[in-house]
Amino acid sequence: MRLDRLAFGVMYRVGFTPWDGHKLPARLAELVEGNTALPKGKALDVGCGTGETSVYLARHGWAVTAVDFVKLAIERARGKTEAAGVSVRFVCADVTQLGSYDVGTGFQLAVDNGCMHGLSDAQREAYVRELSAAVASGGRLVLAGFAEGKRRGPRGFDRPEVERRFTPGWELLASGVDPAVSNDPKDPIYLYDLRRR
Repeated sequence: MRLDRLAFGVMYRVGFTPWDGHKLPARLAELVEGNTALPKGKALDVGCGTGETSVYLARHGWAVTAVDFVKLAIERARGKTEAAGVSVRFVCADVTQLGSYDVGTGFQLAVDNGCMHGLSDAQREAYVRELSAAVASGGRLVLAGFAEGKRRGPRGFDRPEVERRFTPGWELLASGVDPAVSNDPKDPIYLYDLRRR
């Protein structure tokens, strides 16, 4: 068992999940219900945790597939979707091997609220490859994470890394600190809006 899988499993078991309960990125809300809202379609929630983003997307008419590698997180997410009266397809899977789990393809929207920022270099390479295969041409990725070199927690990433890893298959449309989810000025959360070429 990989150390990260074990660590997250333990964190869910003891109830220490500081990533739970955060607000959704403002850019995601714009793309889902704003003036520039995308047409409803298939959405992929990578590193879905307990499913807050999945529930939000399903409530707004998206056909959601949600992925996390922690079984307990998926179980809690199922409970949230049942309570919300929405339908989400959950897959207990590793985001670096999506194709091995029959997650599907042709997604018009993918959301990552803090998954990639905790991956190693090799995992990030596989993550981008797998995500690129799953998202349809013209599909969007809303990617949120801590900046590289933050004080504690996930190692994070910066704009040059995002541009390097996602080129040439993706176009970076916007980036910057997301005011909706950045509660701590010492540890701001950055958001990247990318479009699959």
